Amino acid sequence: MEIIIIYLSSLLCTVVGIKYFIKLVKDNKILKRNETSEVIKKSCIRELHKNKLNTPSMGGVVMNIVLLIMSIIYYLINKEILWFNIFIILFGFMGFIDDYIKIKKIRDGVTPKEKLIGLTMISLFYVLFFISTNQVNRIVMVPFINKGIELNIILYSVFLVVLLIGTTNSVNITDGLDGLALGIGIIVLALIALISWQFKNTSVLYSSLIIQASCIGMLAFNKYPAKIFIGDTGSLFLGGAIAIFMIELNIPLLLIIVIALCLWETVTVIIQLTSLKLTGKKVFKIAPYHHHLEKCGWKETKIVYTFWSITIILCVIGYLGI
Repeated sequence: MEIIIIYLSSLLCTVVGIKYFIKLVKDNKILKRNETSEVIKKSCIRELHKNKLNTPSMGGVVMNIVLLIMSIIYYLINKEILWFNIFIILFGFMGFIDDYIKIKKIRDGVTPKEKLIGLTMISLFYVLFFISTNQVNRIVMVPFINKGIELNIILYSVFLVVLLIGTTNSVNITDGLDGLALGIGIIVLALIALISWQFKNTSVLYSSLIIQASCIGMLAFNKYPAKIFIGDTGSLFLGGAIAIFMIELNIPLLLIIVIALCLWETVTVIIQLTSLKLTGKKVFKIAPYHHHLEKCGWKETKIVYTFWSITIILCVIGYLGI
């Protein structure tokens, strides 16, 4: 009963919070996506998304606040602090800084170098905390085979930091269409909740369900046509949560399977930039890949539903591999 109450409370808080947030934005004309936004400044993307120029952003702020509130409530009920949620919120705060700088037209958000440094610092602090407060099993389990790879403490730490940075960036890059990243997140979080229930990890179970409920509430406003975007505040928060939960469950390599589409999005960006630098030619019409599909004539909703469907299949495959 307790978990149902927390789940429904998270959902309700998000819906109410987003409604108020959208009204606040419209009434005060703040935090609206503007034409100099990094996401739409390129003419090719502006052409595809010209109807989204005035859609409010930074809806992820509400998701961060809901997680904070529900974590406090969880502590009051169970006298247990969900420490890792602090780091999830820190990832969201990193995205908030990026979003705020863009929206206030100070400049085009944080630079890639600044973002990398920020994400690395948060990831490093989390990994150090995780290792120092847990009897960490440094054997990284490989899906589908009942064996793992044992790493020394340095390699294990580096592996986790790279995993966190890669996941947060990949989810961030995937968040380019209405409801795309949120839908993928909801599906992956459902898998995480199931696994954490089987592993009897109540901390991850409650936290994953809190965030999933918040994502569902947000999706009602972020689905096509979106009334609000989650921004980097939401996408880095979501990516950080997924990565941290997998680490807490000691199944980090499962990420490679379940968020394979997000990783592919990142790979297409790397391929595109490398090709342009070396040959001056594009491999894709636009990168990341979801924009390439748009340019090929796919409707936005078709791309989103296809990605969601593939993610469900990937999660089933991943579940069979544990």
